[in-house]
Amino acid sequence: MNSCFQKETARVLADWDGTIKMRSVRSNLNLRELLEPLPCGDDFVPLCFRWNGSSSGIFQFGWVFNFPRWKHPIASCRHDWRCAIAKNKEERRIADELFREDIGIGGTKWEQRKGYWGVRLGALLGIGNNF
Repeated sequence: MNSCFQKETARVLADWDGTIKMRSVRSNLNLRELLEPLPCGDDFVPLCFRWNGSSSGIFQFGWVFNFPRWKHPIASCRHDWRCAIAKNKEERRIADELFREDIGIGGTKWEQRKGYWGVRLGALLGIGNNF
């Protein structure tokens, strides 16, 4: 299993200031691009990785199931990276569980639940799966 499919380790967190360095992508303002590698498990999400935040599809227009697209950029970046490199359903499941934990940093329990069940539904529908 890839070393990204675990909680962040002391090794990768040692020199990290806890912030994400990113910018908008001029050609697609729904995307962000990493300006510095981001700790992820015992490795890093690479420089220049692009992701679309927490894309909640049609639910972004609702009230109850709406998920804040850019409130959790670290969680969404790590999740999209893990989904991009996942080789099987087990790695995808781990990516989804770690997403829920990441949302808990600065997020509410309700956001954790909505985010987790949203990505699990996406996994069942094959959204973001590369296997």
